Amino acid sequence: MPRNTGSDRGGSRRTFLRTVGAAGAVALAGCAGGGGGSDGDGGGSDSGGSGSTETESGGTATDAGSSDAGITLGALYPLTGPYGGLAQLMRQGNNLAVEQINGNGGINGTEVEIVGEDTQADPQTGNQKARKLIEDDGADVLFGAISSAVGAAVADYAAEVNVPYYPVVAADQITGENCRRTTFRYTTRATQMATSGAPWAVDRFGTNFWIHNADYLWGNSVANAWEREARNAADGINVVGSTTSQLGASDFSSYISEIAASDAEWVLTGLNGGDAVNFLKQAQSYGLKNNTTIVSPVNSFQFIRRAAGEAAIGTFASIRYFEGFDSEVNQQFVSDFTEMHGSAPDAFAHDGWTNVQMYALAAEQAGGTGTDAVIDAQPDIEFEAPMGTTRYRECDHQAIHPVSIGEIVEPADYEWPSMDVLQTVSSEDAIQPCSDVGCEF
Repeated sequence: MPRNTGSDRGGSRRTFLRTVGAAGAVALAGCAGGGGGSDGDGGGSDSGGSGSTETESGGTATDAGSSDAGITLGALYPLTGPYGGLAQLMRQGNNLAVEQINGNGGINGTEVEIVGEDTQADPQTGNQKARKLIEDDGADVLFGAISSAVGAAVADYAAEVNVPYYPVVAADQITGENCRRTTFRYTTRATQMATSGAPWAVDRFGTNFWIHNADYLWGNSVANAWEREARNAADGINVVGSTTSQLGASDFSSYISEIAASDAEWVLTGLNGGDAVNFLKQAQSYGLKNNTTIVSPVNSFQFIRRAAGEAAIGTFASIRYFEGFDSEVNQQFVSDFTEMHGSAPDAFAHDGWTNVQMYALAAEQAGGTGTDAVIDAQPDIEFEAPMGTTRYRECDHQAIHPVSIGEIVEPADYEWPSMDVLQTVSSEDAIQPCSDVGCEF
């Protein structure tokens, strides 16, 4: 194992473990049924999905619409576009959670189904699909996005119609100045990764660095957060250069040449999905890694490590989730997920699974799916997730949990590159105080 250096709310805070409890505490490897879609290994290409509705109950796709008697979860997946592979993994995590919850009696005895729509990573399309899920499919709650721009649009819509929304996006604004009382984010926000990662990178690699990011909400959030946290951590910070590329870019050669010719000791890359894979492969080809260290908030994603292969080895990344993380809860999650889908989970599978489990616990405690009751119940729940104990803060509905950083290393337990966890920052130390995030409900 790699080293690991609407009803009234009842009761006080409760701790739910993976192996005990009600709707969400369902580590039932034996209940896993058939597959819930294949592993996404695209990222830079279309990965299926035409925008048509999929209804999945217990992880099995059917042609049925929303059930009048059940609880309907609406999920937003960018199945086409640069995040297609990540979307497949998030969907698999959602499906596992739904199957486990139903195998454990549903939510308050009611069966759960999940209806998915393809956002095509486009905010306007995402908003339209969110509206369809609520108005046509009768969704009680919304999940997903991956694209922060889509997540921001959906968060606004969910607030407008008073429906809970659990995004899988990382831009700070979602639980910052653009927070909504209906939004609960488990996914680690950009500043949580920067607070833990930037001081470590400056101390280890030096004060001279380059920033290259995708020019959209999340990429710009990464660039701003890491520069700010680096300056907070040390004097003499020198951002040697800063460049941006369009989301979905395939040719990074000009940026790599510019970085290589500079005095930068390391480069921060705010790229995800296929963009991150293409950058790593081209950086390897052009020899950038020989003299410049590559640091990323997301290259630890299994999808990126698998697709980039050798090109990812020797680079450093924040860790939102790692399939080899040494905890009993994670080992059970990996076992359950692998039995259902035939491969180990990724960060997006992890976030998709955890979001559904935490919503189920809130609805169970609230006694139903009424939005106000769920919102009231959710911050009172503490959950043992695969990467550590987590809960949502009342001030901004951002989940807090430990954040790690590590090096991508040669394969260990799987055929793709592994992670060597080098530092873990505690939940409280990895997040800004409520007074600094700019959230007002």
